Amino acid sequence: MKAPSGRPPSKSAAPQEAGITKHNDKRDAGKPSDPKRPARPNPRTALVRAAVEASLPTRLRSALRKSTQLAIVIAVPSTSWVSAVDDYFAHGALGRRWTRYARDGSLPRDHVPSNGCGTVATSLARGECVVGIASMPERVLPDTLIAAADFRIQIVVNAAVLREALRVALPGTPPRSIPEDLTRLDLDDYVAAMRPGSTCARALSRISDVATHRLGRSALAASPDLETAVEFGAARTWCLALAHDLNEYRAKRLPWSALDRGAIWHSPPGYGKTLLAHSLARKCDVPLITGSIGEIFASTSGFLDSVVKAQRELFSRAAAAAASTGRAALLFLDEIDALPSRESLKNSRGADFWMPVIADFLLLLDDATSGRREGIVVIAATNRIGAVDPAILRPGRLERSIEILPPDEAGIQNILRFHAPELKRVELQKIADRLTGYTAAEIMETVRAARRIARQASRSLAAEDIVAAALPSMPLSADAIYRVAVHEAGHAVVAYFLGEGRIGHIRIGARGALNAQTMVEFEDAPIVTRELMEKQAVLLLAGRAAEIELLGSASTGAGGDATGSDLGKATRMLASLHFSYGLGGDEIVHMCAPDEAALELRRSPSVRRQVDSMLRAFQTRALEIVRENRAAVAELAKLIAEGRFLSGNEIETVLDRHSGSPPRKPGRSS
Repeated sequence: MKAPSGRPPSKSAAPQEAGITKHNDKRDAGKPSDPKRPARPNPRTALVRAAVEASLPTRLRSALRKSTQLAIVIAVPSTSWVSAVDDYFAHGALGRRWTRYARDGSLPRDHVPSNGCGTVATSLARGECVVGIASMPERVLPDTLIAAADFRIQIVVNAAVLREALRVALPGTPPRSIPEDLTRLDLDDYVAAMRPGSTCARALSRISDVATHRLGRSALAASPDLETAVEFGAARTWCLALAHDLNEYRAKRLPWSALDRGAIWHSPPGYGKTLLAHSLARKCDVPLITGSIGEIFASTSGFLDSVVKAQRELFSRAAAAAASTGRAALLFLDEIDALPSRESLKNSRGADFWMPVIADFLLLLDDATSGRREGIVVIAATNRIGAVDPAILRPGRLERSIEILPPDEAGIQNILRFHAPELKRVELQKIADRLTGYTAAEIMETVRAARRIARQASRSLAAEDIVAAALPSMPLSADAIYRVAVHEAGHAVVAYFLGEGRIGHIRIGARGALNAQTMVEFEDAPIVTRELMEKQAVLLLAGRAAEIELLGSASTGAGGDATGSDLGKATRMLASLHFSYGLGGDEIVHMCAPDEAALELRRSPSVRRQVDSMLRAFQTRALEIVRENRAAVAELAKLIAEGRFLSGNEIETVLDRHSGSPPRKPGRSS
């Protein structure tokens, strides 16, 4: 049977239990090859020795000289350190006979707290010293050792430790100042950089390159300034509060238990959640440890034991980073919805695999976010907040749920300033409304496309290039573009004269796609009535009505998609009056959720006829408004077809002129 490190146990190992070895320093102590000039230790030995000796408190050093009955628990930065620190003890570095428990979690049945308790008690009763070595001691070391420990040691790598390891392992003089982020790598990263024949300076240069790759230092440097990143809204407010509280904690004016230690950010894809995590780490000046379920599977065999070990390793890295800096660390868990909810696993063949993974994850999360362990703030991100297990979101875990909304005009301007800093503020203000509704990722891609336009023209970037990238040419004839413009103008005119909202903008062909949008902003309606829903149905049918009035017939543009088209939305809304809200007629029975109401029409011919009658009546009402304001629709359609974008102010200017007295009402996007 092999020990956790992969080596066979020594002859003195207790035969009844894997992972326990005994060592007598007089028998096993190594001897230098040249008494006059000892050989330099290998990099692994040098770094482990420097880290262990720097972590030993004075009281333990004194106890090692006097006592023969010590119990010590050592928390190492990651599982790669377990066997190396075990070797340090095995080769007599601390000059005592030890019973060693080196557990890296690779043997799920053996590396559990219930295994080895009796042997620990027996060893201590015999007057032996016992040491346990693990990245997460409470999870894998014997309970008896954890409870009986005289000393608990956290091994950390800081600048002093790295400098000492370089000094003894390599020729040359290590620099006096070593950047803090170079102390956040794993043991194997350091060993790979400290190669034979290298000088201290060359090895440190390699370590810096590895840090850039591993820690995303370039991403941190390129992240937006949180102070001005207004595009993140409530999430930015929370981040700034956390940064303030962390400063108070470092100044010992605020206990760790008073800080928010867990949050989850949710939004559709492309809203900048990962970028925000980098901005937060930069603002707080703390290490950022990132991971995801996908990365865990990609870096392991995918078997249960390797997945559990990898996710424990991820949390261990965060704990080690917090300990090495003394200032806390951020653990960012991307795409947390990839961890299935337990509800979704009912009657699933994958439940036997996933349930232990989820249970272990929740225990890791509890340990990281509890007030008992200081220094780790856990932030998760998801595109599907509804798919996240409710247990992850309960108080004491990721209790702060923050939605990241689309950027408003001020946010768009700030994103543009970040990606196109050479353009003047006034230029960005003029074009920001053209990007209304874009995500942060889409704005970034638009600026990248604009730079390509400028390069092809052999000139520097201009604001017009961004507009051209946002609204490139469309593969449609002029007649087809005009029909789309008429359709959208109809929505705008009916919305204006119904007085139920304020028009935000009209845009067709965003990013060259065959799409069009009229954004109408509505006031908040705490209670939705049948009258309001009917007005919204009129508005939805207004584009179809404009095509009929100005072009003689409707096209397929209003229909097709059951959930996203104008006709589909209006049908579902009116059906929900009957089947969901009890507002359709004599019957008030609830049949289904509003999103499922349109499907019920297939099973109810009588209600289907009523809904069809309502749709025809509301289209007639929309036609009346369009006919009364035909000139306004025609002028708007011409302007939209020419520029493919009109702002809310530009639209209202035209309609004010045609009506004389506009019903302006502020609101927000519905």
